[in-house]
Amino acid sequence: MLGELTSKGGFSNGMDNNISFSKIVATPTLNSWSQAYNAGKFFAVLSLEKTQDSNQDLESLNILGKDLLERLEQEFFTIEDKNLESIKTAITNTFQNPMKGISFSFAAGAFIGNILYLFALGKGRVFIKRDDNFGRILDSEATLSKDIITSSGFLKEGDLTVLSTEAFSKVVTDDELNASLNDSLPAEIAESLAPKIHKAENGKISAIIIKYGNPKEEEVLDEGLEISEKIKQEEKIEETPKIPFPLSKYLSLLKSKLKKPNIKLKPTRKLFLIAAIIIVGVLITSIFLTIQNQNNAKVQALFSEIYPQAERKYEEGQSLLDLNRNLARDSFLSAQKILQDNKDKFPEKSKELMQIQDLSKKVDSSLAQVSAVDKSGLDRSKLSIAVTNGSGIEGAGGKVANTLKELGYNVVSTGNADNYNYTGITIKVKKGKSNFIDLLKKDLSKDYTVSSSSSDLPLDSPTDSLVIIGK
Repeated sequence: MLGELTSKGGFSNGMDNNISFSKIVATPTLNSWSQAYNAGKFFAVLSLEKTQDSNQDLESLNILGKDLLERLEQEFFTIEDKNLESIKTAITNTFQNPMKGISFSFAAGAFIGNILYLFALGKGRVFIKRDDNFGRILDSEATLSKDIITSSGFLKEGDLTVLSTEAFSKVVTDDELNASLNDSLPAEIAESLAPKIHKAENGKISAIIIKYGNPKEEEVLDEGLEISEKIKQEEKIEETPKIPFPLSKYLSLLKSKLKKPNIKLKPTRKLFLIAAIIIVGVLITSIFLTIQNQNNAKVQALFSEIYPQAERKYEEGQSLLDLNRNLARDSFLSAQKILQDNKDKFPEKSKELMQIQDLSKKVDSSLAQVSAVDKSGLDRSKLSIAVTNGSGIEGAGGKVANTLKELGYNVVSTGNADNYNYTGITIKVKKGKSNFIDLLKKDLSKDYTVSSSSSDLPLDSPTDSLVIIGK
Protein backbone atom coordinates (compact mmCIF):
# COMPACT_ATOMS: atom_id res chain seq x y z
CA MET A 1 0.00 0.00 0.00
CA LEU A 2 1.35 3.42 -0.86
CA GLY A 3 2.13 5.94 1.86
CA GLU A 4 0.43 9.32 1.77
CA LEU A 5 2.59 12.40 2.23
CA THR A 6 1.52 15.98 2.85
CA SER A 7 2.86 17.98 -0.05
CA LYS A 8 2.36 21.31 1.67
CA GLY A 9 3.68 22.48 5.00
CA GLY A 10 1.94 24.60 7.58
CA PHE A 11 2.47 27.60 9.82
CA SER A 12 1.23 28.51 13.27
CA ASN A 13 -1.46 31.19 13.57
CA GLY A 14 -1.36 34.89 14.33
CA MET A 15 1.69 36.91 15.20
CA ASP A 16 3.68 33.81 16.29
CA ASN A 17 4.33 32.70 12.72
CA ASN A 18 7.69 31.23 13.70
CA ILE A 19 6.84 27.54 13.28
CA SER A 20 6.68 25.67 9.97
CA PHE A 21 5.95 21.97 9.67
CA SER A 22 5.19 19.09 7.33
CA LYS A 23 3.42 15.81 8.05
CA ILE A 24 4.02 12.24 6.88
CA VAL A 25 1.36 9.56 7.30
CA ALA A 26 0.95 6.14 5.65
CA THR A 27 -2.21 4.71 4.12
CA PRO A 28 -4.04 2.51 6.66
CA THR A 29 -3.96 -1.26 6.15
CA LEU A 30 -6.40 -3.91 7.35
CA ASN A 31 -4.38 -4.26 10.57
CA SER A 32 -2.93 -0.80 11.19
CA TRP A 33 -3.74 2.93 11.18
CA SER A 34 -1.78 6.10 11.89
CA GLN A 35 -2.26 9.87 12.01
CA ALA A 36 -0.24 13.09 12.33
CA TYR A 37 -2.13 15.86 14.14
CA ASN A 38 -1.70 19.48 15.09
CA ALA A 39 -3.79 22.24 16.63
CA GLY A 40 -2.06 25.59 16.95
CA LYS A 41 1.34 24.88 18.50
CA PHE A 42 0.47 21.41 19.79
CA PHE A 43 1.62 18.47 17.63
CA ALA A 44 1.21 14.70 17.97
CA VAL A 45 1.68 11.44 16.03
CA LEU A 46 -0.28 8.26 16.78
CA SER A 47 -0.35 4.73 15.33
CA LEU A 48 -2.63 1.80 16.18
CA GLU A 49 -2.15 -1.87 15.28
CA LYS A 50 -4.33 -4.92 15.81
CA THR A 51 -2.78 -7.80 17.73
CA GLN A 52 -3.48 -11.39 16.71
CA ASP A 53 -6.29 -11.84 19.22
CA SER A 54 -8.07 -8.59 18.26
CA ASN A 55 -11.36 -8.50 16.37
CA GLN A 56 -11.00 -4.82 15.46
CA ASP A 57 -11.44 -3.86 11.78
CA LEU A 58 -9.96 -0.91 9.89
CA GLU A 59 -13.03 1.27 10.42
CA SER A 60 -12.99 0.70 14.19
CA LEU A 61 -9.24 1.52 14.29
CA ASN A 62 -10.02 4.76 12.47
CA ILE A 63 -12.81 5.64 14.93
CA LEU A 64 -10.68 4.71 17.96
CA GLY A 65 -7.77 6.83 16.70
CA LYS A 66 -10.00 9.81 15.99
CA ASP A 67 -11.63 9.55 19.43
CA LEU A 68 -8.20 9.47 21.11
CA LEU A 69 -7.07 12.61 19.24
CA GLU A 70 -10.34 14.44 20.02
CA ARG A 71 -10.02 13.50 23.70
CA LEU A 72 -6.40 14.69 23.68
CA GLU A 73 -7.44 18.02 22.15
CA GLN A 74 -10.17 18.53 24.76
CA GLU A 75 -7.79 17.69 27.60
CA PHE A 76 -5.04 19.98 26.24
CA PHE A 77 -7.15 23.06 25.55
CA THR A 78 -8.85 22.96 28.96
CA ILE A 79 -5.47 23.42 30.68
CA GLU A 80 -5.19 26.96 32.07
CA ASP A 81 -1.48 26.83 32.94
CA LYS A 82 0.26 24.76 30.29
CA ASN A 83 3.50 23.25 31.57
CA LEU A 84 5.28 19.90 31.54
CA GLU A 85 3.25 18.35 34.36
CA SER A 86 -0.18 19.70 33.35
CA ILE A 87 0.24 18.52 29.73
CA LYS A 88 1.53 15.13 30.96
CA THR A 89 -1.63 14.80 33.07
CA ALA A 90 -3.77 15.58 30.00
CA ILE A 91 -2.01 12.84 28.00
CA THR A 92 -2.35 10.38 30.91
CA ASN A 93 -6.11 11.07 31.05
CA THR A 94 -6.37 10.51 27.30
CA PHE A 95 -4.77 7.05 27.39
CA GLN A 96 -6.05 5.93 30.80
CA ASN A 97 -8.54 3.39 29.38
CA PRO A 98 -6.88 0.11 28.27
CA MET A 99 -7.20 -0.81 24.58
CA LYS A 100 -7.62 -4.58 24.40
CA GLY A 101 -6.05 -6.22 21.39
CA ILE A 102 -4.49 -2.93 20.23
CA SER A 103 -0.85 -1.81 20.40
CA PHE A 104 -0.02 1.86 19.90
CA SER A 105 2.84 4.31 19.48
CA PHE A 106 2.58 7.99 20.44
CA ALA A 107 4.73 11.12 20.58
CA ALA A 108 3.74 14.77 21.16
CA GLY A 109 5.28 18.23 21.45
CA ALA A 110 3.93 21.57 22.71
CA PHE A 111 5.57 24.91 21.89
CA ILE A 112 4.91 27.34 24.75
CA GLY A 113 6.81 30.55 24.01
CA ASN A 114 10.39 29.51 23.33
CA ILE A 115 10.11 26.33 25.41
CA LEU A 116 9.42 22.91 23.88
CA TYR A 117 7.71 20.24 26.00
CA LEU A 118 8.00 16.66 24.67
CA PHE A 119 6.16 13.44 25.53
CA ALA A 120 6.31 9.83 24.33
CA LEU A 121 4.76 6.47 25.18
CA GLY A 122 4.21 3.16 23.42
CA LYS A 123 7.64 3.34 21.71
CA GLY A 124 7.14 6.87 20.36
CA ARG A 125 10.32 8.76 19.49
CA VAL A 126 11.54 12.34 19.16
CA PHE A 127 14.64 13.58 17.30
CA ILE A 128 16.19 17.04 17.15
CA LYS A 129 18.81 18.68 14.96
CA ARG A 130 20.51 21.90 16.09
CA ASP A 131 23.17 23.32 13.78
CA ASP A 132 25.30 20.21 12.91
CA ASN A 133 24.30 18.23 16.01
CA PHE A 134 21.68 15.47 15.71
CA GLY A 135 20.28 13.05 18.25
CA ARG A 136 17.34 11.04 19.54
CA ILE A 137 16.26 12.97 22.65
CA LEU A 138 13.19 10.90 23.59
CA ASP A 139 12.59 7.16 23.16
CA SER A 140 9.91 5.26 25.09
CA GLU A 141 10.94 1.87 23.67
CA ALA A 142 12.42 0.69 26.96
CA THR A 143 9.33 1.61 29.01
CA LEU A 144 5.89 0.07 29.37
CA SER A 145 3.28 1.31 26.89
CA LYS A 146 1.37 3.06 29.70
CA ASP A 147 4.42 4.95 31.01
CA ILE A 148 4.92 8.48 29.67
CA ILE A 149 8.46 9.82 29.36
CA THR A 150 8.99 13.57 29.10
CA SER A 151 11.59 16.17 28.26
CA SER A 152 11.74 19.94 27.82
CA GLY A 153 14.18 22.67 26.85
CA PHE A 154 14.67 26.13 25.39
CA LEU A 155 14.47 26.44 21.61
CA LYS A 156 17.01 28.03 19.30
CA GLU A 157 16.29 29.55 15.89
CA GLY A 158 16.61 26.91 13.17
CA ASP A 159 15.98 23.91 15.47
CA LEU A 160 14.42 20.95 13.61
CA THR A 161 12.28 18.56 15.67
CA VAL A 162 10.87 15.23 14.41
CA LEU A 163 8.01 13.46 16.22
CA SER A 164 7.63 9.87 14.99
CA THR A 165 5.96 6.55 15.66
CA GLU A 166 7.98 3.38 16.15
CA ALA A 167 7.31 2.22 12.57
CA PHE A 168 8.85 5.41 11.10
CA SER A 169 12.12 4.81 12.95
CA LYS A 170 12.26 1.23 11.70
CA VAL A 171 11.93 2.36 8.08
CA VAL A 172 14.09 5.51 8.23
CA THR A 173 17.41 4.99 10.05
CA ASP A 174 18.91 7.67 12.28
CA ASP A 175 21.67 8.32 9.72
CA GLU A 176 19.16 8.69 6.87
CA LEU A 177 17.02 11.06 8.94
CA ASN A 178 20.08 13.12 9.91
CA ALA A 179 21.11 13.43 6.26
CA SER A 180 17.59 14.46 5.16
CA LEU A 181 17.45 17.19 7.84
CA ASN A 182 20.17 19.09 5.94
CA ASP A 183 17.32 20.51 3.82
CA SER A 184 16.08 23.80 5.27
CA LEU A 185 12.31 23.42 4.80
CA PRO A 186 10.12 20.71 6.41
CA ALA A 187 8.28 20.17 3.11
CA GLU A 188 11.59 19.46 1.32
CA ILE A 189 12.62 17.06 4.08
CA ALA A 190 9.33 15.19 3.79
CA GLU A 191 9.79 14.98 0.02
CA SER A 192 13.25 13.46 0.40
CA LEU A 193 11.87 10.77 2.74
CA ALA A 194 8.90 9.96 0.48
CA PRO A 195 10.55 7.10 -1.50
CA LYS A 196 11.38 5.18 1.68
CA ILE A 197 7.88 5.66 3.05
CA HIS A 198 6.22 4.61 -0.22
CA LYS A 199 8.34 1.48 -0.46
CA ALA A 200 7.63 0.36 3.12
CA GLU A 201 3.84 -0.03 2.68
CA ASN A 202 3.39 0.13 6.47
CA GLY A 203 0.17 1.63 7.84
CA LYS A 204 1.78 2.49 11.20
CA ILE A 205 4.16 5.14 9.79
CA SER A 206 3.54 8.74 10.80
CA ALA A 207 5.81 11.67 11.62
CA ILE A 208 5.80 15.47 11.89
CA ILE A 209 8.85 17.58 10.96
CA ILE A 210 8.81 20.97 12.74
CA LYS A 211 11.14 23.94 12.26
CA TYR A 212 11.39 26.73 14.85
CA GLY A 213 12.48 30.26 13.97
CA ASN A 214 12.26 33.64 15.66
CA PRO A 215 9.48 35.98 14.35
CA LYS A 216 10.65 38.29 11.57
CA GLU A 217 11.57 41.72 12.89
CA GLU A 218 9.82 43.58 10.10
CA GLU A 219 6.55 41.74 10.78
CA VAL A 220 6.64 42.76 14.42
CA LEU A 221 7.35 46.39 13.44
CA ASP A 222 4.52 46.41 10.92
CA GLU A 223 2.08 45.15 13.53
CA GLY A 224 3.34 47.77 15.98
CA LEU A 225 2.72 50.53 13.44
CA GLU A 226 -0.76 49.20 12.78
CA ILE A 227 -1.54 49.22 16.50
CA SER A 228 -0.17 52.78 16.84
CA GLU A 229 -2.37 54.01 14.00
CA LYS A 230 -5.38 52.37 15.61
CA ILE A 231 -4.64 54.08 18.94
CA LYS A 232 -4.33 57.45 17.18
CA GLN A 233 -7.69 56.96 15.50
CA GLU A 234 -9.32 56.07 18.81
CA GLU A 235 -7.79 59.17 20.42
CA LYS A 236 -9.23 61.37 17.67
CA ILE A 237 -12.66 59.92 18.27
CA GLU A 238 -12.38 60.56 22.00
CA GLU A 239 -11.44 64.25 21.39
CA THR A 240 -14.90 64.94 19.94
CA PRO A 241 -17.29 62.71 21.90
CA LYS A 242 -20.88 62.38 20.78
CA ILE A 243 -23.59 63.35 23.25
CA PRO A 244 -25.77 60.28 23.97
CA PHE A 245 -29.32 60.61 22.67
CA PRO A 246 -31.18 61.00 26.01
CA LEU A 247 -28.86 63.76 27.23
CA SER A 248 -28.91 65.65 23.90
CA LYS A 249 -32.70 65.51 23.95
CA TYR A 250 -32.92 67.15 27.37
CA LEU A 251 -30.25 69.75 26.59
CA SER A 252 -32.15 70.74 23.43
CA LEU A 253 -35.34 70.99 25.44
CA LEU A 254 -33.61 73.15 28.05
CA LYS A 255 -32.17 75.41 25.36
CA SER A 256 -35.54 75.91 23.66
CA LYS A 257 -37.33 76.63 26.93
CA LEU A 258 -34.81 79.21 28.03
CA LYS A 259 -35.12 81.06 24.72
CA LYS A 260 -38.88 81.36 24.89
CA PRO A 261 -39.84 84.85 26.14
CA ASN A 262 -43.17 83.73 27.65
CA ILE A 263 -41.47 81.70 30.42
CA LYS A 264 -40.59 83.97 33.28
CA LEU A 265 -38.55 82.42 36.03
CA LYS A 266 -36.76 83.92 38.93
CA PRO A 267 -32.96 83.48 38.75
CA THR A 268 -32.92 81.07 41.71
CA ARG A 269 -35.67 78.86 40.30
CA LYS A 270 -34.03 78.94 36.89
CA LEU A 271 -30.79 77.60 38.38
CA PHE A 272 -32.66 74.82 40.19
CA LEU A 273 -34.49 73.88 36.97
CA ILE A 274 -31.24 73.76 35.00
CA ALA A 275 -29.58 71.64 37.69
CA ALA A 276 -32.55 69.26 37.87
CA ILE A 277 -32.65 68.77 34.11
CA ILE A 278 -28.91 68.15 33.97
CA ILE A 279 -29.10 65.61 36.82
CA VAL A 280 -31.99 63.78 35.16
CA GLY A 281 -30.10 63.78 31.86
CA VAL A 282 -26.95 62.40 33.49
CA LEU A 283 -28.93 59.65 35.25
CA ILE A 284 -30.72 58.60 32.05
CA THR A 285 -27.44 58.63 30.13
CA SER A 286 -25.73 56.54 32.83
CA ILE A 287 -28.54 53.97 32.73
CA PHE A 288 -28.43 53.88 28.95
CA LEU A 289 -24.64 53.40 28.86
CA THR A 290 -24.77 50.75 31.60
CA ILE A 291 -27.34 48.69 29.70
CA GLN A 292 -25.38 49.12 26.48
CA ASN A 293 -22.13 48.01 28.15
CA GLN A 294 -23.85 44.98 29.69
CA ASN A 295 -25.22 43.94 26.30
CA ASN A 296 -21.80 44.43 24.69
CA ALA A 297 -20.18 42.34 27.41
CA LYS A 298 -22.69 39.52 26.86
CA VAL A 299 -22.06 39.59 23.11
CA GLN A 300 -18.28 39.54 23.58
CA ALA A 301 -18.48 36.69 26.11
CA LEU A 302 -20.64 34.62 23.74
CA PHE A 303 -18.29 35.37 20.85
CA SER A 304 -15.24 34.34 22.90
CA GLU A 305 -16.94 31.04 23.65
CA ILE A 306 -18.17 30.22 20.13
CA TYR A 307 -15.68 31.61 17.63
CA PRO A 308 -12.49 29.89 18.94
CA GLN A 309 -14.28 26.51 18.92
CA ALA A 310 -15.37 26.91 15.32
CA GLU A 311 -11.99 28.30 14.25
CA ARG A 312 -10.17 25.37 15.89
CA LYS A 313 -12.38 22.85 14.07
CA TYR A 314 -11.80 24.70 10.78
CA GLU A 315 -8.02 24.66 11.29
CA GLU A 316 -8.17 20.99 12.24
CA GLY A 317 -9.98 20.27 8.97
CA GLN A 318 -7.37 22.21 7.00
CA SER A 319 -4.57 20.17 8.61
CA LEU A 320 -6.39 16.92 7.71
CA LEU A 321 -7.10 17.81 4.06
CA ASP A 322 -4.05 16.01 2.71
CA LEU A 323 -4.24 13.19 5.24
CA ASN A 324 -7.84 12.05 5.45
CA ARG A 325 -10.59 13.89 3.59
CA ASN A 326 -13.33 12.12 5.57
CA LEU A 327 -11.92 13.34 8.89
CA ALA A 328 -11.40 16.79 7.37
CA ARG A 329 -15.05 16.81 6.27
CA ASP A 330 -16.18 15.92 9.82
CA SER A 331 -14.15 18.80 11.26
CA PHE A 332 -15.55 21.30 8.71
CA LEU A 333 -19.12 20.12 9.43
CA SER A 334 -18.55 20.61 13.17
CA ALA A 335 -17.32 24.16 12.54
CA GLN A 336 -20.29 24.86 10.27
CA LYS A 337 -22.80 23.65 12.88
CA ILE A 338 -21.26 25.79 15.64
CA LEU A 339 -21.44 28.91 13.45
CA GLN A 340 -24.96 28.30 12.09
CA ASP A 341 -26.44 27.51 15.50
CA ASN A 342 -25.17 30.77 17.01
CA LYS A 343 -24.98 33.41 14.25
CA ASP A 344 -28.50 34.73 15.01
CA LYS A 345 -27.43 35.59 18.57
CA PHE A 346 -25.31 38.56 17.42
CA PRO A 347 -26.55 42.03 16.43
CA GLU A 348 -26.70 42.87 12.74
CA LYS A 349 -23.63 44.67 11.34
CA SER A 350 -21.68 43.97 14.55
CA LYS A 351 -18.00 43.18 14.15
CA GLU A 352 -18.59 39.81 15.85
CA LEU A 353 -21.23 38.81 13.28
CA MET A 354 -18.97 39.93 10.43
CA GLN A 355 -16.14 37.71 11.73
CA ILE A 356 -18.52 34.75 12.04
CA GLN A 357 -19.78 35.33 8.49
CA ASP A 358 -16.20 35.49 7.14
CA LEU A 359 -15.30 32.21 8.88
CA SER A 360 -18.52 30.61 7.59
CA LYS A 361 -17.50 31.45 4.02
CA LYS A 362 -14.12 29.77 4.57
CA VAL A 363 -15.78 26.68 6.06
CA ASP A 364 -18.30 26.42 3.20
CA SER A 365 -15.51 26.77 0.64
CA SER A 366 -13.48 24.01 2.34
CA LEU A 367 -16.51 21.72 2.55
CA ALA A 368 -16.99 22.08 -1.20
CA GLN A 369 -13.45 20.73 -1.68
CA VAL A 370 -14.10 17.54 0.29
CA SER A 371 -17.73 16.86 -0.58
CA ALA A 372 -18.29 13.22 -1.51
CA VAL A 373 -21.75 13.87 -2.98
CA ASP A 374 -21.97 14.05 -6.78
CA LYS A 375 -24.32 16.51 -8.49
CA SER A 376 -26.46 13.49 -9.40
CA GLY A 377 -27.10 12.98 -5.69
CA LEU A 378 -24.95 9.87 -5.20
CA ASP A 379 -22.78 9.87 -2.09
CA ARG A 380 -19.39 8.37 -2.97
CA SER A 381 -18.65 7.59 0.67
CA LYS A 382 -21.50 5.02 0.62
CA LEU A 383 -19.61 2.78 -1.86
CA SER A 384 -16.92 0.53 -0.36
CA ILE A 385 -14.15 -0.40 -2.82
CA ALA A 386 -11.31 -2.92 -2.97
CA VAL A 387 -8.48 -1.94 -5.36
CA THR A 388 -6.23 -4.67 -6.77
CA ASN A 389 -3.12 -4.38 -8.96
CA GLY A 390 -3.37 -6.53 -12.09
CA SER A 391 -0.65 -4.74 -14.06
CA GLY A 392 2.48 -5.98 -12.33
CA ILE A 393 3.65 -2.36 -11.99
CA GLU A 394 4.62 -1.54 -8.41
CA GLY A 395 2.51 1.17 -6.84
CA ALA A 396 -0.17 1.27 -9.57
CA GLY A 397 -2.91 0.04 -7.24
CA GLY A 398 -2.03 2.47 -4.47
CA LYS A 399 -2.04 5.41 -6.89
CA VAL A 400 -5.60 4.68 -8.05
CA ALA A 401 -6.67 4.03 -4.44
CA ASN A 402 -5.45 7.49 -3.44
CA THR A 403 -7.35 9.05 -6.36
CA LEU A 404 -10.57 7.36 -5.27
CA LYS A 405 -10.07 8.41 -1.64
CA GLU A 406 -9.61 12.04 -2.64
CA LEU A 407 -12.94 11.86 -4.48
CA GLY A 408 -14.62 10.61 -1.30
CA TYR A 409 -14.97 6.89 -2.01
CA ASN A 410 -14.62 4.44 0.88
CA VAL A 411 -11.49 2.50 -0.20
CA VAL A 412 -11.32 -0.43 2.22
CA SER A 413 -8.29 -2.35 0.94
CA THR A 414 -5.61 -2.64 -1.76
CA GLY A 415 -3.66 -5.66 -2.93
CA ASN A 416 -2.63 -7.75 -5.93
CA ALA A 417 -5.07 -9.19 -8.49
CA ASP A 418 -5.28 -12.90 -9.39
CA ASN A 419 -2.93 -12.26 -12.35
CA TYR A 420 -0.95 -9.46 -14.06
CA ASN A 421 -2.55 -9.77 -17.52
CA TYR A 422 -5.28 -7.15 -17.15
CA THR A 423 -5.43 -4.13 -19.47
CA GLY A 424 -7.03 -0.80 -18.65
CA ILE A 425 -9.35 -0.46 -15.62
CA THR A 426 -11.85 -3.21 -14.83
CA ILE A 427 -14.83 -2.23 -12.65
CA LYS A 428 -17.10 -4.72 -10.91
CA VAL A 429 -19.93 -3.81 -8.54
CA LYS A 430 -22.65 -5.69 -6.77
CA LYS A 431 -26.06 -5.68 -8.42
CA GLY A 432 -27.52 -3.62 -5.56
CA LYS A 433 -24.94 -0.87 -6.21
CA SER A 434 -25.19 -0.82 -10.03
CA ASN A 435 -26.29 2.84 -9.93
CA PHE A 436 -22.68 3.74 -9.04
CA ILE A 437 -21.16 2.22 -12.25
CA ASP A 438 -21.55 5.34 -14.42
CA LEU A 439 -20.23 7.66 -11.67
CA LEU A 440 -17.23 5.39 -10.99
CA LYS A 441 -16.46 5.17 -14.73
CA LYS A 442 -16.74 8.95 -15.09
CA ASP A 443 -14.41 9.61 -12.13
CA LEU A 444 -11.75 7.12 -13.28
CA SER A 445 -11.97 8.04 -16.98
CA LYS A 446 -10.47 11.46 -16.24
CA ASP A 447 -7.03 9.87 -15.75
CA TYR A 448 -7.38 6.25 -16.84
CA THR A 449 -8.89 4.07 -19.56
CA VAL A 450 -11.85 2.01 -18.35
CA SER A 451 -11.87 -1.18 -20.41
CA SER A 452 -14.64 -3.10 -18.68
CA SER A 453 -17.50 -2.52 -16.22
CA SER A 454 -20.18 -4.84 -14.91
CA SER A 455 -22.57 -5.41 -12.01
CA ASP A 456 -21.73 -9.08 -11.49
CA LEU A 457 -19.61 -8.86 -8.31
CA PRO A 458 -20.64 -11.77 -6.04
CA LEU A 459 -22.98 -10.89 -3.18
CA ASP A 460 -20.59 -12.46 -0.66
CA SER A 461 -17.79 -10.08 -1.67
CA PRO A 462 -16.53 -8.08 1.36
CA THR A 463 -16.86 -4.79 -0.56
CA ASP A 464 -19.50 -3.20 -2.79
CA SER A 465 -17.08 -2.81 -5.68
CA LEU A 466 -13.81 -4.19 -7.06
CA VAL A 467 -11.47 -2.04 -9.20
CA ILE A 468 -8.69 -3.94 -11.00
CA ILE A 469 -5.77 -1.93 -12.38
CA GLY A 470 -4.33 -3.24 -15.66
CA LYS A 471 -1.48 -2.22 -17.94
